Amino acid sequence: MTSWETSKSQRREDIVRAARTLMRRSGDVGFSMRTLAEEAGVSIATPYNLFGSKQSILLALLSADLADYEAALAKLHADEIEVLFQAVSMMTATFRADPEFYRNVLCAVSRDGGPEFRFMVSGPRYVLWKRLLREATEANLLRSDVDPDAFAITVTQQMFANVQNWAQGQLSLDEMDARMRFGLALSLSAIATRTSREQVLARQKSAEVLMQRMWRSALASRLKQGPLDDETRAVLVDQLIHVENLSFKESA
Repeated sequence: MTSWETSKSQRREDIVRAARTLMRRSGDVGFSMRTLAEEAGVSIATPYNLFGSKQSILLALLSADLADYEAALAKLHADEIEVLFQAVSMMTATFRADPEFYRNVLCAVSRDGGPEFRFMVSGPRYVLWKRLLREATEANLLRSDVDPDAFAITVTQQMFANVQNWAQGQLSLDEMDARMRFGLALSLSAIATRTSREQVLARQKSAEVLMQRMWRSALASRLKQGPLDDETRAVLVDQLIHVENLSFKESA
């Protein structure tokens, strides 16, 4: 790499790093390209010359995160089913390390990106999960008679919906994680082989119990708040009884 190419690469990294800093500081992606250039210590024209638009900078930031994520996955020493669940754990850990930043990024992608940009963000992540699922199939841990694209789309869409619910403040990180684990296990159970079926079902039950525990706590807490109208209280009581019954069956 020539010195000019090295300098260009460094400026790109500085701009991406500055964008991350500004998003943490401001809480959104509404900063100007001038502010970004000042934060990165480059001329006002440099972000335009190297990226063209703020969306391209955001895409570069997310691509760098994905590269780090894939590198961490590659270092795991586990069977192909375990890697799938570890991938969920690592995603949750990433969000937990910098929740406000990732909430802002995810909301910006969903709200402001447009269909083409959302596809550019989601496409590489779909490809990653398709590869992980294919590797589990090749290891004879998943059946091969299901279309890999249809299955990967189903799994990633379920995960994306839970991630967006977390980003919008509708779920805690812990519940997001449990829901993704349960959804993944439920999907995998449909095509698990004899070799992996018990492993997948154990993961499914573990996530289910965790969700029931969180819901029981949340419902009990909600019932203590007031005032509640009679209809809302009746619904919550019914839900609490259902969750308590499930918990009783589990312990019996």
